[in-house]
Amino acid sequence: MDASTDRRTILTTSALLGVLGAAEAVDMTSSAMDSRAALHQVEAGLESLARRWETTAPADLVERLATLEHHARTIGRWRLGSALRRDWIRAHGRILLMTSVAQGDNGMARPATVSARAALVLAKHVGDATTAAHAGVVLAELAAYSFQSTRDGLALARAAQATAPHAHTAVLAMTTEAHIMAACHLPTDDIVAVLRSAGSVAAKLPAGAVGYSLDGIHPGYLPTFGGAALVAAGALDEGNERLSEAAELFDRSRASGALAAVRLYQTSAAMRARELDKAEILATRALAASAVRPSSWLSNGILFLAERARSQGADWSGLVIQAQEWSPL
Repeated sequence: MDASTDRRTILTTSALLGVLGAAEAVDMTSSAMDSRAALHQVEAGLESLARRWETTAPADLVERLATLEHHARTIGRWRLGSALRRDWIRAHGRILLMTSVAQGDNGMARPATVSARAALVLAKHVGDATTAAHAGVVLAELAAYSFQSTRDGLALARAAQATAPHAHTAVLAMTTEAHIMAACHLPTDDIVAVLRSAGSVAAKLPAGAVGYSLDGIHPGYLPTFGGAALVAAGALDEGNERLSEAAELFDRSRASGALAAVRLYQTSAAMRARELDKAEILATRALAASAVRPSSWLSNGILFLAERARSQGADWSGLVIQAQEWSPL
């Protein structure tokens, strides 16, 4: 993170603390105005973290989001009007949702589950279907991959899609569903059908910016996770084609975290094709792309694929050392 970013963060936090301190010193009539100003500061901080999501280490995101969540809980105890309280609850739910994703990226599966469930409760309370759906997607991924319950993961992904069927979160839910279907060895044609539906929804949505998808989805998301699902289902040619498209989109926009994910999925595809030299090159590129955003799941993915490569006679010991060094755990 550069110096200018650090200064902006300090200024935003200082302004927010000033608003909170002022509110504690005045009566409840003026605190409503102060809490509205504080809400704007929290939302601005949240949007800033979302924009820098792909270039910020998950451990740093967890720490910064914890500060925002503390402010949301503090002001949530104030006596506020119904409309203002609803806005604060909505913001609190979004903070918890982003926290759960960052915790998951940092290898903190159980805290991530707690945060996602809390986000789901708050989002449902204020009728924020988009955040509720996204929380459902996070819970689906955690159930399937962290707790090895693909059946629960599938049910949660489908419920999330039904919660907001026309929002960008439907695309997230359906790509998650497709990936879990592949893990369950369900028919490839069924997986392709789910991805086709996701494409139909995505085609009607405006393109989102790089970063965390608060209110939109970057065009590289669908080919990334759709491609990964197809690779996992054994449809290597189509999967690789989608992953190449995603790599070009994320490389162009300098989205380090997303590009690292694409490279990891391409590594898996090369492993499935028994192209071990190509797989090692791609794994190296995945680690290079993740240098500014080391995450537990990517490091663990590299270590898992390295073990598979070793069983086939390839030595990735250098990559293993790098992955272990860069892991946040």
